[in-house]
Amino acid sequence: MQDLIIVCAGGFGLEAAAFIEKSLFYAAQKGEEAPFRILGFLDDNPDALEGTGVDYPVLGSISDWQPIGNERYVLGAASPSTKEKLSAMLKARGCRFETIIAPWCIILPETSFGEGCIISAYRICSGVKLGDFVNVAGSMLCPGAEIGDFSTTTGFTVVENARIGKRVFIGSHAVVTDGVVVGDDAQISAGTIVREDVRSGATVFGCPAREI
Repeated sequence: MQDLIIVCAGGFGLEAAAFIEKSLFYAAQKGEEAPFRILGFLDDNPDALEGTGVDYPVLGSISDWQPIGNERYVLGAASPSTKEKLSAMLKARGCRFETIIAPWCIILPETSFGEGCIISAYRICSGVKLGDFVNVAGSMLCPGAEIGDFSTTTGFTVVENARIGKRVFIGSHAVVTDGVVVGDDAQISAGTIVREDVRSGATVFGCPAREI
């Protein structure tokens, strides 16, 4: 059984805990050994879990934490820049990150995931490639989609055969259509339909997408 510590109570942190607990439930139903055990959370706010109904403790602050053994970590932050900063800081201290996949995800063959991802997609099709610390929430990734390190997609997003750069944030109900290239550090606003390439650092909105 692998001990896990979840970094950040906000963002995807609580969702990751729920995914892990559901995986433990399914394992118990099948009479299998539990794959994970959650030790608690790291957060710079010691009261971060108050009012959430979560029983796990806040073990300490992110800024001061040092690894305690062979535990693995789950990075719950949603902001691409925060993920990049925290992962670099904690990896320099020796922390090792686990990729968490919600048990209800449909994942077809010939897909690849990097380190430290949190995946709760509805469906990930063949040939999809995800970099390190990519969060995919309630989305559909169509054949051939590629998403770069530290990027985040939120609910009901569809990414067709498109290439998404690093540190990209895609809002809910957005669609990135076939063959589009989205540059690093871009932001795609909620509900946007992206039919043409998006330059690095741009923010786009609308149907079709326009830079704002």
